Amino acid sequence: MQSHMSRTGKLLSTAAAAALSATLFPVVAAPPAAAVTCDQAAANRAPTAGTITQARAAVMCLINAQRTQRGLPSLTISQALTNAAQQHAVAAVQLKWWGPGKDPHRNPQTGSTPQSRIQAAGYCPNPRSWEFNEITYTGWGGSGTPQAAVNWWMNSPAHRAIILKPSLREIGPWAQPGSADRAGASSPGAGTYVVTFGRCQR
Repeated sequence: MQSHMSRTGKLLSTAAAAALSATLFPVVAAPPAAAVTCDQAAANRAPTAGTITQARAAVMCLINAQRTQRGLPSLTISQALTNAAQQHAVAAVQLKWWGPGKDPHRNPQTGSTPQSRIQAAGYCPNPRSWEFNEITYTGWGGSGTPQAAVNWWMNSPAHRAIILKPSLREIGPWAQPGSADRAGASSPGAGTYVVTFGRCQR
């Protein structure tokens, strides 16, 4: 898939999706649920080594807020999905291969893909049916925060469709300090985000 560039030149990556059935269904409007309150300080701060946990929680909260206000179920944390997201985010910041014309979902060193990472992490072994998705984002300056990531995803039709996909049930969020694009390597306030989603039926 092609990469998307913001007007400021920060890489905001594409979405990867795979499933036994990869069709994206339209979201049916439902009465809004009670508003979810997220930690706004964490949501508007780029992750650091000491705030990764808060940044991850903010990403998950912001995504669930988008779902619940539309009557969709909240996603529950999956350690396997989280492990897969962490592996990819850490590698992305180390290798910094995200950029124009690059596929942010395929590790150029290992060849790993969303499916191979999620399966290697032990998610949903021997299923009757399953599906998964992965979304990614990197930004810097004022755009390296959890809120910036979720805002961009929600303004991208492909990413928005994944976040609001009714069939999804589990989530693995990861926030990593630093940029996955060499263009932002020396910039302050950089953050890289990988979020994996899944549904497992055994």
